[in-house]
Amino acid sequence: MSDMRTTASNRLKELLKERDKLAARLSGYKHTLRGTIVKRGNICGKPVCICKRKNNPVLHGPYQYLSHRSRKSINMIFLNKKKLSRAAKGVREYNELIDLIYRISEINFKVLRYHHARLSDE
Repeated sequence: MSDMRTTASNRLKELLKERDKLAARLSGYKHTLRGTIVKRGNICGKPVCICKRKNNPVLHGPYQYLSHRSRKSINMIFLNKKKLSRAAKGVREYNELIDLIYRISEINFKVLRYHHARLSDE
């Protein structure tokens, strides 16, 4: 029985150490940006243009945009080369951050499920 307690205690310490290591990484995500980079063609303002043909219109572009949905609306930002690299980094960070949060949550679930009696050791 003592060996089981030692093993459980060691496993709890490992889980808490891993969680603390992951949590320490959370502050490094300052460029996080929730959104999706999409390509879209555009219709211009010229009255006579191939983009306005009724049959087989040829849209301008495609251009890249960042699509961001808030609680009230969907907003799009045109991305030039400089903005595209920043937006891509922000979206990548967001996805990494979500993965990190899920990993921390899974550890907390295991701690709560299997080691709840030892939580005072935190």
